[in-house]
Amino acid sequence: MVDRMGVCRQAGARNIWQLPPALRPVPIVVLVDELAELYLMADKSEKDEIARTSTALLRVAQLGRAFGIYLFCCGQRIGSDLGPGVTALRAQCSGRICHRVNDPETATMTLGDLDPTALVSARAIPAETPGVAIVAGQDGQWYRARSFYVSEATAEHAARTYAHLAPSWDEITAHLTGTDADLPELLDA
Repeated sequence: MVDRMGVCRQAGARNIWQLPPALRPVPIVVLVDELAELYLMADKSEKDEIARTSTALLRVAQLGRAFGIYLFCCGQRIGSDLGPGVTALRAQCSGRICHRVNDPETATMTLGDLDPTALVSARAIPAETPGVAIVAGQDGQWYRARSFYVSEATAEHAARTYAHLAPSWDEITAHLTGTDADLPELLDA
């Protein structure tokens, strides 16, 4: 994100979408599944690491969109009991999806600071309608939505069919310098 900020600063652009296409980096989607795991502490020695992780995620949530980095956080229960960092992060996540929940507290964790009627609607989703969710958008509105089951075989077929459209690692890291561009080697180590 810092490298992307530098590219924008040099070009006098406020975000990557104002850059000429030749300079514009490939957008990145960061998916964090089971967000609560990043905030759990086995002992006090992990407190500083959790604080650094929380701060880094919050920065990506606050600034990332302008630089083509989109953060999706997923979890079962993402509440203030995990610490103040998760509450600040949740406040920066403008889009929300809440599937059927068993208790009002879980719906409140996802939708509570938004429209109260969305909260009531999330709690009213019947168990016999899997995939139904309440989706809250950046515009402050909420909608009832339904996702459809996609089998693993269908997903794998789609991945193979459209793999040629995925950017290469070299395209994604073309604007990076130094050790950042060596990330694939670091990940393999």
